Amino acid sequence: MRRREGTEKQAEAGKQIEAEKQTETEKQIEMIKQTEITEQIQTAGGIHVTMPAKVFFSKDPSVYIVKNDFYITITGAIPAQKEPAERTCAAKGEEYPAIYIKGFEQLFDDGISRHDQMDAFFKMFHVNGNKDWEIGYGKFRDTEEECVVITTASLSLKPDFSVGFQLSDKCAFTKILEDTSPIALDVYVDDFDSFFPDLDSRIRFTLSLERGYAVCIERFGAYMPSDPDTAVTAVHKGDSCSVSWRIEQDEKASAFLYDENGTIVANLPPYTAKIDKDRKFMLLAYNDYCSVQQFLTVYRTLWSRTGENTEGFPKTDKEGRFKIYQNYGGSYFLYVHPRLYVSEDCTTWEVYAENTTAVSGYTFYSSAFSENKFCVCYLDAGKITYCEMNWEDKKWSEYVMDRSGLAGAYALLSDPKKTRLVLAVKDGLAVYELRGGTLLNGEFIEAPQDTELLSADVLADGRKSYVAAVCGNGRVYFYDLDDDFRNNIFECPRLKDDNIWLVKSNAVYILLNGYVFEVNDREKFMDMHYFPEFMKETRPAVGAFDREVIRGIFQNGERTESWNYHF
Repeated sequence: MRRREGTEKQAEAGKQIEAEKQTETEKQIEMIKQTEITEQIQTAGGIHVTMPAKVFFSKDPSVYIVKNDFYITITGAIPAQKEPAERTCAAKGEEYPAIYIKGFEQLFDDGISRHDQMDAFFKMFHVNGNKDWEIGYGKFRDTEEECVVITTASLSLKPDFSVGFQLSDKCAFTKILEDTSPIALDVYVDDFDSFFPDLDSRIRFTLSLERGYAVCIERFGAYMPSDPDTAVTAVHKGDSCSVSWRIEQDEKASAFLYDENGTIVANLPPYTAKIDKDRKFMLLAYNDYCSVQQFLTVYRTLWSRTGENTEGFPKTDKEGRFKIYQNYGGSYFLYVHPRLYVSEDCTTWEVYAENTTAVSGYTFYSSAFSENKFCVCYLDAGKITYCEMNWEDKKWSEYVMDRSGLAGAYALLSDPKKTRLVLAVKDGLAVYELRGGTLLNGEFIEAPQDTELLSADVLADGRKSYVAAVCGNGRVYFYDLDDDFRNNIFECPRLKDDNIWLVKSNAVYILLNGYVFEVNDREKFMDMHYFPEFMKETRPAVGAFDREVIRGIFQNGERTESWNYHF
């Protein structure tokens, strides 16, 4: 029994110590909360004027801009008295009750444009639910000096009235501060005695508005040990990165780094994070005056930059669909209008043959490859141009077929004796045999009801033929053309752009901007939410590099980047 009492006393003492204990982190958080003094209220004989107590400025407006919310609220708390009187209408500017506020000019640059800045600032305010009140930049009744003017055309007011004025958008104050001392706003409450006879005809008081520099997050990102100066948006699955940040050089500024669970994981950079899944971080930076937040997502990916510098790689364009093909000899081929390129290692490229039948005007083109044939399909407004190269002498021939309303044209070379063309329209896909420049034996694959086709691709895998189509309902439909058009359906929400590739490596893969699906496993999301960046006026070139790797070549600014997708 005594032992139990001792244990209980120790437990009770431990609880008390724990209750009184406050970590340094909690103290710092409490400091942040104490800085959040958000408003000030001034009472003048029962008329309350409420507005923020602080406004923030940027130390370097050319680098970062700080925007403020702002509001002014007028409320009545008039002591008990006889029923408030009704007032008669009067010409605006004469006897309408008004509130004048002087001193807002101290928030904006000096010079000839300050009047325009002030006028624009107060035009951004809207009245919350009361059409009898107005706010604007006008003149003080006695001296004609410019100031804020708040007027009401109400015929009566209740002793507990309230009206609010709120900025419709945040505003950046432009004054360059010589010091951060508070500024005085002189407030004049005029003629409210017409509503409340016990009030003075003019009430005057001063509000103090604090000004301070907002804390600035100069850098916040994920960095790899091999390149600590270049931020990355994705890290290969299982690898680690450093989440680091830099705050404007202010000895009073500090920060906390939170993870996706809302847990504080660091208060000093860097923080080492293992990326075995998509990770989300929030940086809370604060000084004695305010706090700001910034968010960061680090995606886990199976893509990784090879670090190789490509040589002779042609600039792609946005009309083409570019695939890298490999022959049995191990050479890689890529068609970029109007040339066929070759490489032995996917790093150094040179021209293999020039398409002498290529059209000069086109809206789309795609290529197809087999061991005995290479072809390109061009589209323009009213026709298809099918170009085919003879591997022995590199000579090109062409067929031109009238066909309008197409979004894409692709050749399927799964049968050495038969060429098929897959034509894409918004309503679906049509598959034809091409014989002597004529399209025969067409079969149509309709797009699902209530959606339309956005983009498509085809794949010839030996004697097998596959087609995949992205539709506007956020799904990809995959068809095996040699198995009675059997199809799989893959979900791909938040699809970015309309790129899609069918690639055969160790299996057949559907590759999109942000998703990779293995066709044999429709539930398998191999790589979500990340795809290497590339220039808008170009498209990546993608293809199987070997049995375990898909290679992608992406143009990003002046650089051409080579990435591998590892299974």
